[in-house]
Amino acid sequence: MAENDKSLPVLIIGSGSSGLTLAHGLHLKGIPYKIFEKDASIAPRHGRDWGINGHWSMPMLAAQMGAEKYSRINSVLVDPYLPLKEVESGPILNGATGERIGEVVIPDMHRLLRSRLRALLVEGVLDVQFNKTLARVAYAEDGRSATAYFADGTQEMGRLIVGADGSHSTVRSLLVGEERTQLKRLPLVATFVTMSFPREEALRLRNSGHPIVNVILHPDDKAGLFAILDAKDKDAPERWQFMFYVSWPYSVEEQDKEAGMDIAGRIRQIKEKGAGFVDPLRSCLDALPDDHTAAYHVQNGNWDPSLPEHAWDNHGGLVTLIGDAAHPMTYHRGQGLNHAITDAFKITELLSSPEGRSQAELINEYESDMRVRGGEEVRLSEMNSLMLHDWVKVQESPLLKRGLKRV
Repeated sequence: MAENDKSLPVLIIGSGSSGLTLAHGLHLKGIPYKIFEKDASIAPRHGRDWGINGHWSMPMLAAQMGAEKYSRINSVLVDPYLPLKEVESGPILNGATGERIGEVVIPDMHRLLRSRLRALLVEGVLDVQFNKTLARVAYAEDGRSATAYFADGTQEMGRLIVGADGSHSTVRSLLVGEERTQLKRLPLVATFVTMSFPREEALRLRNSGHPIVNVILHPDDKAGLFAILDAKDKDAPERWQFMFYVSWPYSVEEQDKEAGMDIAGRIRQIKEKGAGFVDPLRSCLDALPDDHTAAYHVQNGNWDPSLPEHAWDNHGGLVTLIGDAAHPMTYHRGQGLNHAITDAFKITELLSSPEGRSQAELINEYESDMRVRGGEEVRLSEMNSLMLHDWVKVQESPLLKRGLKRV
């Protein structure tokens, strides 16, 4: 098979955390790349931002970002002023009584604000092409290149196309087809709310539990989370943003019946499902206005890249997937970012140190590792999510048994 044209750039589809981490690593290694994003900017879509956990992958993120930029990693924490600990211990609370029933032990935990991480990665280095919606991909007959065609009529040729375009990845759909690209739907839903509070209430809530994140499990087979989302304005607690959610078991059939529910309906629903929770969720739900709009509903799902029916042809190392495009998983174990960073790191290292191997061999090596590693985490996270919503089984869940340790 003909060797790929190394003078061409790596084409990265998507400017989320995985795509930008890959691009930054390639930049430091002197490997040409181009990034394409379907949105108009890297600003959070619909104003929706979220906290993401980095822990065992942080050394790899440091390598991708470089020493100078990584030295500023504290600036993208949800609370840039809270000292990092070698090992963080977060409480798990009984949602009906407030009693501490366990803890999550997290070595090297960095709770990052996604929008600030993306902004830091882009700053001064990366050039993203916006409003670029991928339409199709073609592969050269000589096996040296692939071409991405966009909805605006433009096209780009590259040595490799990397789908970093999220859990509903267009690249994945092109590789495995519309039917096989669909997420496995799980019988769990959640409604997330972002909210600020008056100064004194913000201080009270912040001091009522762990300063970063509190896991809350209810005997009625429901789960909740209360966390600081953005405390950048250190001296203005009234400007802090908090994030909380309530999640509960819900069959796929029930989910389909409510598919058209608007935000106002979701606010009513989270108040109903949150009845019976104690503080801090109780106070949040009591203060939640009926016309609040900073909320979104999540139907949990995943996609296991290790399943035989999910195998794809990488066309001799011309195309692959990373991050949520490769292994979308549930969020209750906080592993998505760690595996996305690992994907980006491994591809960067392989392309920068081929050691005589062809690009096809390099991408096959990456995918062999990723399918096993990512697939196991998808399955473990699914098991954990289901167990956290079953009071009888919760003490045996991976979250309580293993914390957030790497698989």
